[in-house]
Amino acid sequence: MEHKFITYIRTKMLFQERFRNQIDNSVYITESDLLRFNISIAQLHHFIESGEISQLSNRYKALKAGAVDMALIRRKGATQTELHKWMKQILFFVDLPKDVQTTEYFRMYLKFRNEYLDLFFTVDEFAGRVHTPISSLSHEIRPYLLLCGESTVSLDVCQIQPTLLANILFQNIGENDFSTAIFEGVDVYTKLQEKAGLNIRDEAKKLLFKILFGYPSEQLANIFGDSEWISWINLYKSRTDNRNPHRDKPHTNLAWLLQNSEVQIMNKIWQTLAENRLPFLSVHDEIICRKSDEQKVLSIFNNELSKHFINFKISVK
Repeated sequence: MEHKFITYIRTKMLFQERFRNQIDNSVYITESDLLRFNISIAQLHHFIESGEISQLSNRYKALKAGAVDMALIRRKGATQTELHKWMKQILFFVDLPKDVQTTEYFRMYLKFRNEYLDLFFTVDEFAGRVHTPISSLSHEIRPYLLLCGESTVSLDVCQIQPTLLANILFQNIGENDFSTAIFEGVDVYTKLQEKAGLNIRDEAKKLLFKILFGYPSEQLANIFGDSEWISWINLYKSRTDNRNPHRDKPHTNLAWLLQNSEVQIMNKIWQTLAENRLPFLSVHDEIICRKSDEQKVLSIFNNELSKHFINFKISVK
């Protein structure tokens, strides 16, 4: 009979698939995990030598196909509000047409949600973002989602985090080139693509977030030239912000500030949708709703965003 520790690794590997662009599906195992399953060093070596698992530092892989056991996974994340609990219940009413191919993780969610729904809805402790099997589903599959048996439509805010950054910069240093461009409706990803000589807009988007969420550097100045807004970003990522749960890692300050600001706005939109009994699915700044509810949801979305942004655009797909 297979040891529960091996089953735990395999089950945890399946949960790992929720992360996009996952190349190595090995999973992190802590000392408390080893204690929980009463695994000695000798047993660990036996599992490795027998080819049941592989190990690289404190990351492990189950090497053989076999059973999974959802009861072995522990729920993580921040405390959930009544709104979160309402949003979580909507996941019971999500489906895909039978002929649409999806991931093993999403199939696992459909199979086990009646008994283990709590494992598939997480509010992260960093900035309060909501993570579900929908938020990890690829853009190619999402258009086929069914909600309450109806086809769906997606509404999301174009370049919301750069727009939030424009507000933050304006509040802290006043008028600046970045904020002015955003307020005038400039697509910052296209602008960066041109400046950095990149092939496609998506490359620019990935580069911008890599720079904004990384350590202080001269990368932005090398692309756009020295500017006060760039100096402010680097300075902010060099100082402790006690509001950031990762206060010992100040380079994450901007990631926390942007994501938390996004959550505060989206939370108001979610609350209004819930009060109007409009079922929806969230993917950070994106809302997926029934096509029959599109105009009602769009009106609520527009109304809240207009309170925060001078210029914004909602993409409807």
